[in-house]
Amino acid sequence: MPRQLLVCCLLLVTPFLAGAKCSFFFSTGGSSPPPKDPNETTVVAMEGHFVGPPTRGIAYESGSLSGITGENGEFRYEEGGTVSFFIGDIRLGGEVKGSDLLSPIDLVDKGSDDHPAVINIARLLQSLDATVGDSVITIPSSVVKEAVVTNEALFSWIQSLDFGDEQSFASAASALVAVLARDYPFTATLVDAATAREQMLNSIKAWKTQREAAAGGE
Repeated sequence: MPRQLLVCCLLLVTPFLAGAKCSFFFSTGGSSPPPKDPNETTVVAMEGHFVGPPTRGIAYESGSLSGITGENGEFRYEEGGTVSFFIGDIRLGGEVKGSDLLSPIDLVDKGSDDHPAVINIARLLQSLDATVGDSVITIPSSVVKEAVVTNEALFSWIQSLDFGDEQSFASAASALVAVLARDYPFTATLVDAATAREQMLNSIKAWKTQREAAAGGE
């Protein structure tokens, strides 16, 4: 069961709650938050993992929460809220309901392990992995900083990237990988669909097996 985090009260100003206080709580499951101030909004931050394989270094946004995925794809999302993932200005699929486990399958409407858009998201992520050979995808911060529409070398490719269109995707993604991974200590190329699908499914299976084993030992 993912942990819930109790963070001390933070003051945030939002367009729709001007001057209101917003408290973030992370609980270990046994205690309840203290009584709320009438002008205070409570946000419970949950922990999830982005897997397919576990992906470190991509940005996420969930309501008032945002950040970069951690060593094993960890991210935080508002309880009951949605979350989105990005590499710079490249949006990875759509906005989805937060969960302890998310993968490229979840980022596509009616996604499945053989859905073209799902596989293509996995292909791009795996192709930009800077540490080939381990069980984690690592997207360097340098790649995230470059993958923006203000980068003239990538503007047209980012604009034309369409995960659901195989021909469009292959052309744009190949160009993006060539530019974004040019400083890697190896020549990065676009991972083929069959390899990406297999790695994604193996990773999801391994993560679920690990979680079940951990739950059984508690």
